[in-house]
Amino acid sequence: MNQSQEQRLEDIFRTNDNNGIAIAITGSWGVGKTFFWNSFLKVQSIKEQERKYLPLSVRLMHKNFFDKKYAYVSLFGIENLSDLKAAISTNMSSNYFNQESTKNFEIPTFIKKGLTALREVKLTSSEYGISSSARIFESVLYAQVKDAIICFDDFERMSNKLDIKDVMGLANQLKLERNCQVVLILDEDKAEGENKKKYAEYKEKLIDETIKITSVEPLIRANTKDIDDDLVNLMIKFAEELEIHNFRFFQKVIKLYSQFLDQLPKVVADSTKLIILTRILQGYFISDFGVKYDFQWEDIQLVLEDNQKDWSERKVKTYKALQNISYNFIHSDVWLSEFKKWFDQVDELDFGLLKELASSELISEKNNDYTKSFHAITKKFWKLQADENFPKDLFEITKKVIGLENLGNISFAIKLLELFGHSDQAIELECIACEWIHEQMIRNRRSFIGINQLGEIRPVFEDYIEKFELSSEHLPILVDAVFKIFVNGAGSSEDELSVEKANKQQWKELLFIQILQDERFNDINSSYIVKKILERPTASNFKASFRTMITEIYEEKGKESEFYKNYMDYLITRLEN
Repeated sequence: MNQSQEQRLEDIFRTNDNNGIAIAITGSWGVGKTFFWNSFLKVQSIKEQERKYLPLSVRLMHKNFFDKKYAYVSLFGIENLSDLKAAISTNMSSNYFNQESTKNFEIPTFIKKGLTALREVKLTSSEYGISSSARIFESVLYAQVKDAIICFDDFERMSNKLDIKDVMGLANQLKLERNCQVVLILDEDKAEGENKKKYAEYKEKLIDETIKITSVEPLIRANTKDIDDDLVNLMIKFAEELEIHNFRFFQKVIKLYSQFLDQLPKVVADSTKLIILTRILQGYFISDFGVKYDFQWEDIQLVLEDNQKDWSERKVKTYKALQNISYNFIHSDVWLSEFKKWFDQVDELDFGLLKELASSELISEKNNDYTKSFHAITKKFWKLQADENFPKDLFEITKKVIGLENLGNISFAIKLLELFGHSDQAIELECIACEWIHEQMIRNRRSFIGINQLGEIRPVFEDYIEKFELSSEHLPILVDAVFKIFVNGAGSSEDELSVEKANKQQWKELLFIQILQDERFNDINSSYIVKKILERPTASNFKASFRTMITEIYEEKGKESEFYKNYMDYLITRLEN
Protein backbone atom coordinates (compact mmCIF):
# COMPACT_ATOMS: atom_id res chain seq x y z
CA MET A 1 0.00 0.00 0.00
CA ASN A 2 1.19 3.53 -0.79
CA GLN A 3 0.09 4.75 2.68
CA SER A 4 3.29 3.43 4.21
CA GLN A 5 5.22 5.19 1.44
CA GLU A 6 3.43 8.46 2.26
CA GLN A 7 4.38 8.08 5.92
CA ARG A 8 7.99 7.40 4.96
CA LEU A 9 8.05 10.49 2.73
CA GLU A 10 6.64 12.61 5.54
CA ASP A 11 9.32 11.28 7.90
CA ILE A 12 12.02 12.16 5.34
CA PHE A 13 10.76 15.75 5.09
CA ARG A 14 10.47 16.15 8.86
CA THR A 15 13.96 14.74 9.46
CA ASN A 16 15.45 17.09 6.85
CA ASP A 17 13.32 20.14 7.61
CA ASN A 18 16.26 22.58 7.40
CA ASN A 19 18.50 20.58 5.09
CA GLY A 20 18.83 20.42 1.34
CA ILE A 21 17.82 16.99 0.08
CA ALA A 22 16.94 15.23 -3.18
CA ILE A 23 14.17 12.63 -3.22
CA ALA A 24 13.38 10.42 -6.22
CA ILE A 25 9.84 9.11 -6.64
CA THR A 26 10.23 6.25 -9.11
CA GLY A 27 8.06 3.60 -10.72
CA SER A 28 6.96 2.30 -14.09
CA TRP A 29 5.15 4.52 -16.58
CA GLY A 30 1.49 4.99 -15.64
CA VAL A 31 1.78 3.51 -12.12
CA GLY A 32 0.70 6.77 -10.47
CA LYS A 33 3.87 8.55 -9.34
CA THR A 34 2.47 12.06 -9.86
CA PHE A 35 -0.83 10.97 -8.30
CA PHE A 36 1.10 9.73 -5.25
CA TRP A 37 2.89 13.09 -4.88
CA ASN A 38 -0.32 15.11 -5.30
CA SER A 39 -2.14 12.86 -2.81
CA PHE A 40 0.70 13.39 -0.37
CA LEU A 41 0.34 17.18 -0.76
CA LYS A 42 -3.42 16.92 -0.26
CA VAL A 43 -3.01 14.95 2.97
CA GLN A 44 -0.57 17.54 4.28
CA SER A 45 -3.00 20.30 3.32
CA ILE A 46 -5.76 18.63 5.35
CA LYS A 47 -3.44 18.30 8.33
CA GLU A 48 -2.53 21.98 8.08
CA GLN A 49 -6.19 22.93 7.95
CA GLU A 50 -6.74 20.98 11.16
CA ARG A 51 -3.76 22.74 12.78
CA LYS A 52 -5.45 26.11 12.31
CA TYR A 53 -7.73 25.38 15.23
CA LEU A 54 -4.84 24.79 17.64
CA PRO A 55 -3.58 27.65 19.86
CA LEU A 56 -0.95 29.87 18.20
CA SER A 57 1.65 28.91 20.81
CA VAL A 58 1.23 25.24 19.89
CA ARG A 59 1.40 25.98 16.16
CA LEU A 60 4.62 27.96 16.58
CA MET A 61 6.16 25.28 18.78
CA HIS A 62 5.28 22.44 16.40
CA LYS A 63 5.62 23.93 12.95
CA ASN A 64 4.30 22.31 9.85
CA PHE A 65 7.20 20.69 8.05
CA PHE A 66 5.92 22.18 4.80
CA ASP A 67 6.66 25.72 6.00
CA LYS A 68 8.35 26.56 2.69
CA LYS A 69 7.71 27.97 -0.77
CA TYR A 70 6.80 25.41 -3.40
CA ALA A 71 7.19 25.01 -7.18
CA TYR A 72 5.99 22.22 -9.45
CA VAL A 73 7.80 22.10 -12.80
CA SER A 74 6.93 19.85 -15.74
CA LEU A 75 9.96 19.27 -17.96
CA PHE A 76 7.69 18.74 -20.95
CA GLY A 77 8.24 21.53 -23.50
CA ILE A 78 11.31 23.00 -21.77
CA GLU A 79 14.24 23.12 -24.20
CA ASN A 80 17.13 24.73 -22.30
CA LEU A 81 18.48 25.48 -18.85
CA SER A 82 17.45 29.13 -19.00
CA ASP A 83 13.82 28.15 -19.60
CA LEU A 84 14.03 25.65 -16.74
CA LYS A 85 15.25 28.30 -14.30
CA ALA A 86 12.49 30.63 -15.48
CA ALA A 87 9.91 27.87 -14.97
CA ILE A 88 11.13 27.31 -11.41
CA SER A 89 11.06 30.97 -10.43
CA THR A 90 7.74 31.78 -12.11
CA ASN A 91 6.00 28.70 -10.67
CA MET A 92 7.30 29.45 -7.16
CA SER A 93 4.49 30.47 -4.86
CA SER A 94 3.82 31.00 -1.20
CA ASN A 95 3.13 27.57 0.18
CA TYR A 96 -0.58 27.32 0.83
CA PHE A 97 0.19 25.00 3.75
CA ASN A 98 1.59 27.97 5.66
CA GLN A 99 -0.65 31.03 5.49
CA GLU A 100 0.45 32.68 8.73
CA SER A 101 4.07 33.64 8.06
CA THR A 102 4.48 37.02 6.30
CA LYS A 103 8.18 36.29 5.66
CA ASN A 104 7.07 33.93 2.89
CA PHE A 105 5.33 36.67 0.91
CA GLU A 106 5.72 36.02 -2.80
CA ILE A 107 4.86 38.03 -5.90
CA PRO A 108 1.73 36.41 -7.40
CA THR A 109 2.53 33.84 -10.06
CA PHE A 110 0.39 35.45 -12.77
CA ILE A 111 2.39 38.72 -12.47
CA LYS A 112 5.72 36.88 -12.69
CA LYS A 113 4.64 34.89 -15.72
CA GLY A 114 3.41 38.03 -17.45
CA LEU A 115 6.69 39.86 -16.91
CA THR A 116 8.75 36.82 -17.90
CA ALA A 117 6.86 36.51 -21.16
CA LEU A 118 8.23 39.92 -22.15
CA ARG A 119 11.74 38.47 -22.53
CA GLU A 120 10.77 37.36 -26.02
CA VAL A 121 9.84 40.94 -26.96
CA LYS A 122 12.53 43.40 -28.16
CA LEU A 123 12.34 47.06 -29.11
CA THR A 124 14.50 47.44 -32.23
CA SER A 125 15.14 51.13 -31.50
CA SER A 126 16.93 50.39 -28.26
CA GLU A 127 19.97 48.34 -27.39
CA TYR A 128 18.38 47.54 -24.08
CA GLY A 129 14.74 46.71 -24.75
CA ILE A 130 11.91 45.07 -22.84
CA SER A 131 13.53 41.67 -23.32
CA SER A 132 16.67 42.69 -21.47
CA SER A 133 14.63 44.11 -18.62
CA ALA A 134 12.58 40.93 -18.41
CA ARG A 135 15.71 38.78 -18.26
CA ILE A 136 17.09 40.93 -15.46
CA PHE A 137 13.78 40.48 -13.66
CA GLU A 138 14.08 36.72 -14.22
CA SER A 139 17.53 36.69 -12.65
CA VAL A 140 16.20 38.58 -9.66
CA LEU A 141 13.35 36.09 -9.32
CA TYR A 142 15.67 33.08 -9.58
CA ALA A 143 17.96 34.60 -6.96
CA GLN A 144 15.02 34.34 -4.55
CA VAL A 145 14.76 30.58 -5.09
CA LYS A 146 16.03 29.10 -1.82
CA ASP A 147 14.74 27.12 1.15
CA ALA A 148 11.98 25.81 -1.11
CA ILE A 149 10.39 22.53 -2.12
CA ILE A 150 10.77 22.00 -5.87
CA CYS A 151 9.23 19.11 -7.80
CA PHE A 152 10.49 18.12 -11.27
CA ASP A 153 8.11 15.90 -13.26
CA ASP A 154 7.72 14.44 -16.77
CA PHE A 155 11.34 13.32 -17.22
CA GLU A 156 10.07 10.75 -19.74
CA ARG A 157 8.64 13.54 -21.94
CA MET A 158 11.69 15.79 -21.68
CA SER A 159 12.85 17.43 -24.92
CA ASN A 160 15.94 16.04 -26.64
CA LYS A 161 17.29 19.60 -26.61
CA LEU A 162 17.42 19.58 -22.81
CA ASP A 163 20.29 17.49 -21.43
CA ILE A 164 19.41 15.39 -18.38
CA LYS A 165 22.91 16.19 -17.08
CA ASP A 166 21.93 19.87 -16.90
CA VAL A 167 18.68 19.07 -15.09
CA MET A 168 20.44 16.85 -12.56
CA GLY A 169 23.20 19.45 -12.15
CA LEU A 170 20.68 22.21 -11.47
CA ALA A 171 18.84 19.99 -9.00
CA ASN A 172 22.13 19.35 -7.21
CA GLN A 173 22.86 23.09 -7.10
CA LEU A 174 19.42 23.81 -5.65
CA LYS A 175 19.97 21.14 -3.03
CA LEU A 176 23.50 22.13 -1.96
CA GLU A 177 23.67 25.89 -2.59
CA ARG A 178 20.03 26.96 -2.17
CA ASN A 179 19.10 24.53 0.63
CA CYS A 180 16.11 23.27 -1.37
CA GLN A 181 14.26 20.00 -0.97
CA VAL A 182 14.11 18.65 -4.51
CA VAL A 183 11.65 15.96 -5.61
CA LEU A 184 12.25 14.16 -8.92
CA ILE A 185 9.36 12.11 -10.36
CA LEU A 186 10.67 9.67 -12.98
CA ASP A 187 10.73 6.18 -14.42
CA GLU A 188 14.36 5.08 -14.15
CA ASP A 189 13.85 2.33 -16.73
CA LYS A 190 12.39 4.73 -19.28
CA ALA A 191 15.60 6.71 -19.80
CA GLU A 192 17.43 5.63 -22.93
CA GLY A 193 20.95 5.73 -24.37
CA GLU A 194 23.15 8.59 -23.17
CA ASN A 195 20.46 9.97 -20.84
CA LYS A 196 20.29 6.64 -18.98
CA LYS A 197 24.06 6.62 -18.54
CA LYS A 198 24.13 10.25 -17.37
CA TYR A 199 21.26 9.65 -14.94
CA ALA A 200 23.09 6.67 -13.43
CA GLU A 201 26.21 8.82 -12.95
CA TYR A 202 24.38 11.69 -11.26
CA LYS A 203 22.02 9.49 -9.26
CA GLU A 204 24.75 8.48 -6.81
CA LYS A 205 25.80 12.11 -6.26
CA LEU A 206 22.33 13.66 -6.16
CA ILE A 207 19.66 11.30 -4.82
CA ASP A 208 19.48 10.92 -1.03
CA GLU A 209 16.21 9.00 -0.73
CA THR A 210 14.09 6.94 -3.13
CA ILE A 211 10.37 6.22 -2.89
CA LYS A 212 9.37 3.43 -5.31
CA ILE A 213 5.72 3.24 -6.37
CA THR A 214 4.74 -0.28 -7.45
CA SER A 215 0.94 -0.46 -7.16
CA VAL A 216 -1.87 1.17 -9.14
CA GLU A 217 -4.33 0.44 -6.32
CA PRO A 218 -4.63 4.06 -5.07
CA LEU A 219 -5.34 5.29 -8.61
CA ILE A 220 -7.93 2.58 -9.20
CA ARG A 221 -9.71 3.35 -5.92
CA ALA A 222 -9.66 7.10 -6.60
CA ASN A 223 -11.35 6.63 -9.98
CA THR A 224 -13.98 4.05 -9.02
CA LYS A 225 -16.00 5.81 -6.33
CA ASP A 226 -19.29 4.82 -7.99
CA ILE A 227 -18.32 1.17 -8.59
CA ASP A 228 -19.06 -1.65 -6.12
CA ASP A 229 -16.20 -2.56 -3.76
CA ASP A 230 -16.12 -6.18 -4.93
CA LEU A 231 -15.53 -5.05 -8.50
CA VAL A 232 -12.85 -2.56 -7.46
CA ASN A 233 -11.09 -5.31 -5.52
CA LEU A 234 -11.29 -7.53 -8.61
CA MET A 235 -9.44 -4.90 -10.67
CA ILE A 236 -6.79 -4.53 -7.96
CA LYS A 237 -6.29 -8.29 -7.76
CA PHE A 238 -6.09 -8.42 -11.57
CA ALA A 239 -3.36 -5.76 -11.51
CA GLU A 240 -1.36 -7.54 -8.82
CA GLU A 241 -1.60 -11.10 -10.15
CA LEU A 242 -0.70 -10.11 -13.72
CA GLU A 243 1.74 -7.36 -12.69
CA ILE A 244 -0.02 -4.64 -14.66
CA HIS A 245 1.33 -1.37 -13.29
CA ASN A 246 -0.06 1.05 -15.86
CA PHE A 247 -3.25 2.81 -14.77
CA ARG A 248 -3.99 3.82 -18.36
CA PHE A 249 -5.03 0.19 -18.91
CA PHE A 250 -7.59 0.44 -16.10
CA GLN A 251 -8.77 3.84 -17.32
CA LYS A 252 -9.94 2.13 -20.52
CA VAL A 253 -11.54 -0.69 -18.52
CA ILE A 254 -13.46 1.69 -16.23
CA LYS A 255 -14.66 3.83 -19.15
CA LEU A 256 -15.92 0.89 -21.21
CA TYR A 257 -17.52 -0.73 -18.16
CA SER A 258 -19.56 2.44 -17.56
CA GLN A 259 -20.54 2.63 -21.24
CA PHE A 260 -21.81 -0.95 -21.24
CA LEU A 261 -23.79 -0.46 -18.04
CA ASP A 262 -25.48 2.57 -19.62
CA GLN A 263 -26.80 0.29 -22.39
CA LEU A 264 -28.43 -2.14 -19.96
CA PRO A 265 -31.50 -1.86 -17.71
CA LYS A 266 -31.12 0.51 -14.75
CA VAL A 267 -31.45 -2.32 -12.25
CA VAL A 268 -28.74 -4.87 -13.00
CA ALA A 269 -27.85 -7.89 -10.87
CA ASP A 270 -24.46 -7.95 -9.17
CA SER A 271 -23.57 -11.06 -11.13
CA THR A 272 -24.18 -9.19 -14.39
CA LYS A 273 -21.89 -6.35 -13.33
CA LEU A 274 -19.24 -8.89 -12.37
CA ILE A 275 -19.36 -10.74 -15.68
CA ILE A 276 -19.31 -7.48 -17.70
CA LEU A 277 -16.21 -6.26 -15.86
CA THR A 278 -14.58 -9.68 -16.20
CA ARG A 279 -15.13 -9.75 -19.97
CA ILE A 280 -13.84 -6.19 -20.39
CA LEU A 281 -10.71 -6.98 -18.37
CA GLN A 282 -10.19 -10.08 -20.52
CA GLY A 283 -10.71 -8.17 -23.75
CA TYR A 284 -8.29 -5.34 -23.03
CA PHE A 285 -5.78 -7.78 -21.54
CA ILE A 286 -5.75 -9.87 -24.73
CA SER A 287 -5.71 -6.74 -26.88
CA ASP A 288 -2.87 -4.99 -25.01
CA PHE A 289 -0.85 -7.85 -23.53
CA GLY A 290 -1.98 -11.01 -25.37
CA VAL A 291 1.26 -11.44 -27.32
CA LYS A 292 3.50 -10.60 -24.35
CA TYR A 293 1.64 -12.98 -22.01
CA ASP A 294 1.05 -15.64 -24.71
CA PHE A 295 -2.71 -15.69 -24.09
CA GLN A 296 -5.55 -15.33 -26.63
CA TRP A 297 -9.34 -15.75 -26.79
CA GLU A 298 -9.11 -19.46 -27.60
CA ASP A 299 -7.18 -20.02 -24.35
CA ILE A 300 -10.23 -19.03 -22.25
CA GLN A 301 -11.30 -22.55 -21.33
CA LEU A 302 -10.89 -25.15 -18.61
CA VAL A 303 -7.78 -27.18 -19.45
CA LEU A 304 -6.36 -30.15 -17.55
CA GLU A 305 -2.69 -29.86 -16.58
CA ASP A 306 -1.84 -32.85 -18.79
CA ASN A 307 -3.07 -30.85 -21.76
CA GLN A 308 -0.83 -27.92 -20.82
CA LYS A 309 2.42 -29.82 -21.45
CA ASP A 310 2.99 -28.19 -24.83
CA TRP A 311 2.30 -24.71 -23.52
CA SER A 312 5.05 -22.16 -23.06
CA GLU A 313 6.17 -21.31 -19.54
CA ARG A 314 4.70 -17.84 -20.00
CA LYS A 315 1.26 -19.19 -21.01
CA VAL A 316 1.13 -21.59 -18.03
CA LYS A 317 2.03 -18.73 -15.68
CA THR A 318 -0.65 -16.48 -17.23
CA TYR A 319 -3.30 -19.21 -17.04
CA LYS A 320 -2.56 -19.87 -13.35
CA ALA A 321 -2.65 -16.15 -12.57
CA LEU A 322 -6.08 -15.79 -14.20
CA GLN A 323 -7.23 -18.92 -12.38
CA ASN A 324 -6.11 -17.41 -9.06
CA ILE A 325 -8.02 -14.19 -9.73
CA SER A 326 -11.29 -15.93 -10.58
CA TYR A 327 -12.44 -19.01 -12.47
CA ASN A 328 -14.60 -16.64 -14.53
CA PHE A 329 -11.43 -15.70 -16.40
CA ILE A 330 -10.86 -19.23 -17.72
CA HIS A 331 -14.36 -20.21 -18.78
CA SER A 332 -16.48 -18.84 -21.60
CA ASP A 333 -20.18 -18.10 -22.02
CA VAL A 334 -22.57 -16.13 -24.22
CA TRP A 335 -21.33 -12.88 -22.70
CA LEU A 336 -17.79 -13.71 -23.79
CA SER A 337 -18.90 -14.41 -27.36
CA GLU A 338 -20.59 -11.00 -27.59
CA PHE A 339 -17.73 -9.06 -26.00
CA LYS A 340 -15.23 -10.81 -28.28
CA LYS A 341 -17.11 -9.30 -31.24
CA TRP A 342 -16.57 -5.83 -29.81
CA PHE A 343 -12.86 -6.28 -29.20
CA ASP A 344 -12.19 -8.05 -32.51
CA GLN A 345 -14.38 -5.50 -34.35
CA VAL A 346 -15.47 -8.24 -36.75
CA ASP A 347 -19.19 -7.91 -36.10
CA GLU A 348 -21.64 -5.61 -34.38
CA LEU A 349 -22.11 -6.34 -30.71
CA ASP A 350 -25.72 -7.34 -30.08
CA PHE A 351 -26.83 -5.02 -27.26
CA GLY A 352 -30.32 -6.47 -27.62
CA LEU A 353 -28.93 -9.87 -26.69
CA LEU A 354 -27.00 -8.38 -23.76
CA LYS A 355 -30.16 -6.70 -22.48
CA GLU A 356 -31.99 -10.00 -22.83
CA LEU A 357 -29.22 -11.77 -20.93
CA ALA A 358 -29.23 -9.12 -18.21
CA SER A 359 -32.96 -9.64 -17.66
CA SER A 360 -33.15 -13.37 -18.25
CA GLU A 361 -33.22 -16.47 -16.12
CA LEU A 362 -29.47 -16.73 -16.69
CA ILE A 363 -28.93 -14.23 -13.88
CA SER A 364 -31.66 -15.29 -11.46
CA GLU A 365 -30.44 -15.86 -7.92
CA LYS A 366 -31.16 -19.57 -8.18
CA ASN A 367 -29.13 -19.93 -11.37
CA ASN A 368 -26.35 -17.78 -9.93
CA ASP A 369 -26.13 -20.24 -7.04
CA TYR A 370 -25.96 -23.15 -9.50
CA THR A 371 -23.11 -21.61 -11.50
CA LYS A 372 -21.23 -20.70 -8.32
CA SER A 373 -21.58 -24.28 -7.10
CA PHE A 374 -20.36 -25.58 -10.47
CA HIS A 375 -17.27 -23.37 -10.33
CA ALA A 376 -16.68 -24.29 -6.70
CA ILE A 377 -16.71 -28.02 -7.41
CA THR A 378 -14.38 -27.69 -10.42
CA LYS A 379 -12.09 -25.59 -8.23
CA LYS A 380 -11.97 -28.51 -5.77
CA PHE A 381 -10.66 -30.69 -8.58
CA TRP A 382 -7.93 -28.19 -9.51
CA LYS A 383 -6.87 -27.82 -5.87
CA LEU A 384 -6.67 -31.62 -5.34
CA GLN A 385 -9.51 -31.44 -2.79
CA ALA A 386 -11.92 -33.84 -4.55
CA ASP A 387 -13.29 -36.64 -2.35
CA GLU A 388 -15.32 -39.79 -3.04
CA ASN A 389 -18.53 -37.77 -3.42
CA PHE A 390 -16.97 -35.60 -6.13
CA PRO A 391 -18.33 -37.53 -9.20
CA LYS A 392 -21.88 -37.62 -7.79
CA ASP A 393 -21.81 -33.92 -6.85
CA LEU A 394 -20.33 -32.98 -10.23
CA PHE A 395 -23.01 -34.93 -12.10
CA GLU A 396 -25.88 -33.33 -10.15
CA ILE A 397 -24.65 -29.75 -10.51
CA THR A 398 -23.71 -30.16 -14.19
CA LYS A 399 -27.30 -31.23 -14.99
CA LYS A 400 -28.48 -27.94 -13.49
CA VAL A 401 -26.05 -25.71 -15.40
CA ILE A 402 -26.66 -27.09 -18.90
CA GLY A 403 -27.90 -23.99 -20.69
CA LEU A 404 -26.22 -21.72 -18.14
CA GLU A 405 -22.62 -22.75 -18.76
CA ASN A 406 -21.09 -22.92 -22.24
CA LEU A 407 -20.54 -26.23 -24.04
CA GLY A 408 -16.81 -26.10 -23.35
CA ASN A 409 -17.38 -26.21 -19.59
CA ILE A 410 -20.07 -28.88 -19.92
CA SER A 411 -17.68 -30.93 -22.07
CA PHE A 412 -14.99 -30.55 -19.41
CA ALA A 413 -17.32 -31.81 -16.67
CA ILE A 414 -18.32 -34.83 -18.79
CA LYS A 415 -14.65 -35.59 -19.40
CA LEU A 416 -14.00 -35.59 -15.65
CA LEU A 417 -16.86 -38.04 -15.09
CA GLU A 418 -15.32 -40.35 -17.70
CA LEU A 419 -11.94 -40.07 -15.96
CA PHE A 420 -13.59 -41.23 -12.72
CA GLY A 421 -15.26 -44.16 -14.51
CA HIS A 422 -18.83 -42.80 -14.55
CA SER A 423 -19.55 -43.38 -18.26
CA ASP A 424 -23.32 -43.82 -17.80
CA GLN A 425 -23.65 -40.42 -16.17
CA ALA A 426 -21.44 -38.89 -18.88
CA ILE A 427 -23.77 -40.26 -21.59
CA GLU A 428 -26.84 -38.98 -19.72
CA LEU A 429 -25.36 -35.47 -19.59
CA GLU A 430 -24.57 -35.65 -23.32
CA CYS A 431 -28.22 -36.49 -24.07
CA ILE A 432 -29.52 -33.61 -21.92
CA ALA A 433 -27.05 -31.22 -23.55
CA CYS A 434 -28.06 -32.34 -27.07
CA GLU A 435 -31.72 -31.63 -26.26
CA TRP A 436 -30.72 -28.13 -25.17
CA ILE A 437 -28.64 -27.66 -28.37
CA HIS A 438 -31.68 -28.69 -30.44
CA GLU A 439 -33.86 -26.05 -28.76
CA GLN A 440 -31.20 -23.37 -29.25
CA MET A 441 -30.72 -24.23 -32.91
CA ILE A 442 -34.45 -23.97 -33.60
CA ARG A 443 -34.44 -20.55 -31.93
CA ASN A 444 -31.32 -19.32 -33.71
CA ARG A 445 -29.35 -21.45 -36.13
CA ARG A 446 -26.26 -19.27 -35.62
CA SER A 447 -26.14 -19.92 -31.87
CA PHE A 448 -23.05 -22.11 -32.05
CA ILE A 449 -21.06 -20.49 -34.86
CA GLY A 450 -17.39 -20.28 -33.81
CA ILE A 451 -18.04 -22.41 -30.74
CA ASN A 452 -14.71 -24.24 -31.10
CA GLN A 453 -12.78 -21.02 -30.58
CA LEU A 454 -13.83 -20.85 -26.94
CA GLY A 455 -13.09 -24.31 -25.59
CA GLU A 456 -12.70 -28.00 -26.38
CA ILE A 457 -16.15 -29.31 -27.38
CA ARG A 458 -17.31 -32.94 -27.17
CA PRO A 459 -17.39 -34.58 -30.66
CA VAL A 460 -21.01 -35.63 -30.06
CA PHE A 461 -22.00 -31.96 -29.69
CA GLU A 462 -20.10 -30.93 -32.82
CA ASP A 463 -21.74 -33.74 -34.81
CA TYR A 464 -25.20 -32.82 -33.56
CA ILE A 465 -24.74 -29.17 -34.53
CA GLU A 466 -23.34 -30.10 -37.95
CA LYS A 467 -26.13 -32.56 -38.73
CA PHE A 468 -28.76 -30.10 -37.60
CA GLU A 469 -27.30 -27.59 -40.05
CA LEU A 470 -27.93 -30.09 -42.87
CA SER A 471 -31.62 -30.32 -42.03
CA SER A 472 -34.02 -27.85 -43.67
CA GLU A 473 -36.85 -28.74 -41.31
CA HIS A 474 -36.97 -25.36 -39.61
CA LEU A 475 -35.81 -23.13 -42.48
CA PRO A 476 -37.96 -20.49 -44.23
CA ILE A 477 -39.81 -21.46 -47.45
CA LEU A 478 -37.47 -21.10 -50.43
CA VAL A 479 -39.59 -18.58 -52.36
CA ASP A 480 -39.81 -16.32 -49.29
CA ALA A 481 -36.08 -16.58 -48.66
CA VAL A 482 -35.25 -15.74 -52.29
CA PHE A 483 -37.53 -12.70 -52.24
CA LYS A 484 -36.03 -11.36 -48.99
CA ILE A 485 -32.43 -11.79 -50.14
CA PHE A 486 -32.48 -11.00 -53.86
CA VAL A 487 -35.44 -8.64 -54.18
CA ASN A 488 -35.92 -6.99 -50.82
CA GLY A 489 -32.24 -7.09 -49.86
CA ALA A 490 -32.97 -7.89 -46.20
CA GLY A 491 -32.50 -11.63 -45.79
CA SER A 492 -31.48 -13.30 -42.55
CA SER A 493 -28.93 -16.04 -41.92
CA GLU A 494 -31.83 -18.53 -41.96
CA ASP A 495 -32.85 -17.27 -45.41
CA GLU A 496 -29.27 -17.77 -46.63
CA LEU A 497 -29.32 -21.34 -45.33
CA SER A 498 -32.67 -21.99 -47.00
CA VAL A 499 -31.15 -21.00 -50.36
CA GLU A 500 -28.03 -23.10 -49.79
CA LYS A 501 -29.88 -26.22 -48.58
CA ALA A 502 -32.72 -26.30 -51.14
CA ASN A 503 -32.79 -29.42 -53.37
CA LYS A 504 -33.31 -29.73 -57.14
CA GLN A 505 -37.07 -30.29 -56.90
CA GLN A 506 -37.51 -27.16 -54.77
CA TRP A 507 -35.55 -25.06 -57.28
CA LYS A 508 -37.50 -26.53 -60.21
CA GLU A 509 -40.81 -25.57 -58.61
CA LEU A 510 -39.49 -22.10 -57.76
CA LEU A 511 -38.20 -21.33 -61.28
CA PHE A 512 -41.11 -22.66 -63.33
CA ILE A 513 -44.15 -22.32 -61.04
CA GLN A 514 -43.78 -20.23 -57.87
CA ILE A 515 -42.09 -17.13 -59.34
CA LEU A 516 -44.73 -16.98 -62.10
CA GLN A 517 -47.58 -17.17 -59.58
CA ASP A 518 -46.15 -14.85 -56.91
CA GLU A 519 -47.13 -11.18 -57.35
CA ARG A 520 -43.97 -10.09 -55.55
CA PHE A 521 -42.00 -11.19 -58.65
CA ASN A 522 -44.22 -9.45 -61.26
CA ASP A 523 -41.32 -7.44 -62.72
CA ILE A 524 -38.66 -10.10 -62.17
CA ASN A 525 -38.04 -13.30 -64.14
CA SER A 526 -36.52 -16.54 -62.89
CA SER A 527 -33.33 -16.27 -65.00
CA TYR A 528 -32.61 -12.92 -63.31
CA ILE A 529 -32.85 -14.61 -59.90
CA VAL A 530 -30.42 -17.34 -61.01
CA LYS A 531 -28.00 -14.66 -62.27
CA LYS A 532 -28.16 -12.73 -58.95
CA ILE A 533 -27.52 -15.90 -56.95
CA LEU A 534 -24.41 -16.70 -59.01
CA GLU A 535 -23.15 -13.11 -58.67
CA ARG A 536 -23.65 -12.97 -54.91
CA PRO A 537 -20.52 -13.66 -52.80
CA THR A 538 -21.04 -16.97 -51.00
CA ALA A 539 -19.32 -20.25 -50.30
CA SER A 540 -17.43 -21.32 -53.45
CA ASN A 541 -18.68 -24.94 -53.28
CA PHE A 542 -22.29 -23.72 -53.23
CA LYS A 543 -21.88 -21.74 -56.47
CA ALA A 544 -20.44 -24.76 -58.27
CA SER A 545 -23.13 -27.16 -57.07
CA PHE A 546 -25.87 -24.58 -57.72
CA ARG A 547 -24.72 -24.03 -61.33
CA THR A 548 -24.65 -27.81 -61.92
CA MET A 549 -28.11 -28.27 -60.41
CA ILE A 550 -29.69 -25.46 -62.48
CA THR A 551 -28.04 -26.85 -65.64
CA GLU A 552 -29.63 -30.24 -64.94
CA ILE A 553 -33.03 -28.59 -64.37
CA TYR A 554 -32.77 -26.73 -67.70
CA GLU A 555 -31.66 -29.87 -69.53
CA GLU A 556 -34.63 -31.85 -68.15
CA LYS A 557 -37.02 -29.06 -69.16
CA GLY A 558 -35.49 -29.05 -72.65
CA LYS A 559 -36.57 -32.64 -73.20
CA GLU A 560 -40.23 -31.61 -73.22
CA SER A 561 -40.15 -30.15 -76.76
CA GLU A 562 -37.92 -28.68 -79.46
CA PHE A 563 -38.98 -25.20 -78.38
CA TYR A 564 -37.93 -25.76 -74.78
CA LYS A 565 -34.69 -27.43 -75.92
CA ASN A 566 -33.61 -24.32 -77.82
CA TYR A 567 -34.87 -22.07 -75.04
CA MET A 568 -33.05 -23.99 -72.29
CA ASP A 569 -29.84 -24.31 -74.34
CA TYR A 570 -29.75 -20.52 -74.53
CA LEU A 571 -30.22 -20.18 -70.75
CA ILE A 572 -27.46 -22.75 -70.16
CA THR A 573 -25.03 -20.69 -72.29
CA ARG A 574 -25.84 -17.72 -70.07
CA LEU A 575 -24.98 -19.81 -67.02
CA GLU A 576 -21.62 -20.69 -68.52
CA ASN A 577 -20.87 -17.04 -69.29
